[in-house]
Amino acid sequence: MLVHVAELEGSGPRETGAQMLVTESGIFDTIGGGELEHTATLKARELLVSGRAGLVRLALGPELNQCCGGSVTLAFEPFAPADLAWVKKLVAAAMGPEPAIRVLALDEPGGLRRDWLIGQDGPAYLATRTERGLELQERLNPPVQALWLFGAGHVGRAVAKALHPLGFALTWVDGRAGQFPEPALPGVRQLALAMPELIVDEAPAGAAFLVMTHSHALDEAICEAVLRREEFGYLGLIGSKTKRARFRRRLGESGIAPALLARMICPIGLTEIESKEPAAIAASVAADMLIRRERHLLRAKGPAHHER
Repeated sequence: MLVHVAELEGSGPRETGAQMLVTESGIFDTIGGGELEHTATLKARELLVSGRAGLVRLALGPELNQCCGGSVTLAFEPFAPADLAWVKKLVAAAMGPEPAIRVLALDEPGGLRRDWLIGQDGPAYLATRTERGLELQERLNPPVQALWLFGAGHVGRAVAKALHPLGFALTWVDGRAGQFPEPALPGVRQLALAMPELIVDEAPAGAAFLVMTHSHALDEAICEAVLRREEFGYLGLIGSKTKRARFRRRLGESGIAPALLARMICPIGLTEIESKEPAAIAASVAADMLIRRERHLLRAKGPAHHER
């Protein structure tokens, strides 16, 4: 049974679109833990007996004794061995270049209808109330921000490990052969290049760049390549304010415009975290990148609205 956080009013432990898979003996992922998750697990296993779908609305305060203060609608979507064929087709569609949206219609008595759309763009997750129940649309291959990390030293490795589970399309570049860890991080594109700065122009529009190689000269060359392409989402350079001042002066002398130089962030990460331990830097950088991504998504969404 796949449990969806379909609707959320007020505050809750997870956002709409969060999902948890429940089997007779196990749970995979989370919809926020606590009494909400316990109640959802019991309901999912109850529905597993009949194989029916379900919609349940819960008030987090009075019903579940959680202090979030909001209410959630949970959608329960059953899966059986007979569903495997269409799931495989759906996975293949989601791996393609066209937008793939899964549509799930549930009614109050437990009815279920599934479909999917190819080539039609849409939000990552959308719940719409219907006369009979609820329709969910889930973008299976939403656009993912490309993040190019230059440097596979102690800090680079820690940063890559911290960013890996956070949903970025990570390309990891280093000029030294054999520098990447084994085994490789799943889904991370690793490039060992003698002149890493030459691949900067291959990054897609809006890509974010993190520069932390073993060489200040190489850091400068990569930063210059990013700034000269002018189109980029973010450029972060590891180092001190002194390093930033030196790079800005030298790159300004080479013809980089002041407005572009102002977009080069150094030091990187959250300023409130001063530790120079690789793990602390990695946590700081990962948190900063998440904040920047969420701000970008909020600006893209515009004013909040709910469909009913």
